Amino acid sequence: MAGVANEDRHEQVEAARIRAELAVSELWLRYVALGGNGDLFDVDAYLAGLLPLSNFDQNALAVAVNERLEEIYRTARVPLDTPPGPAGELRDVIASLLDPREADGSL
Repeated sequence: MAGVANEDRHEQVEAARIRAELAVSELWLRYVALGGNGDLFDVDAYLAGLLPLSNFDQNALAVAVNERLEEIYRTARVPLDTPPGPAGELRDVIASLLDPREADGSL
């Protein structure tokens, strides 16, 4: 998948920030925790398309907002049903191989 053109990236980050229900200040705190170099005004101006940021800082913002999206939507995921069968049996075989007491019946 090709990267997003830098001139459009601020729009995607801003849309994701809104979807993630993050205030600009909350996004900035997450961004700084990831090593971001800009101050709150830099981030706010970048999101509005008024100020460029380095590729590193753009990536730090993207990671910060993506982590928040993951937090929000992780709880909405539908778990997969894992059918019983070979996985459980394989686990029992491995356990018996690792525990020699089970093999000779001395448990």
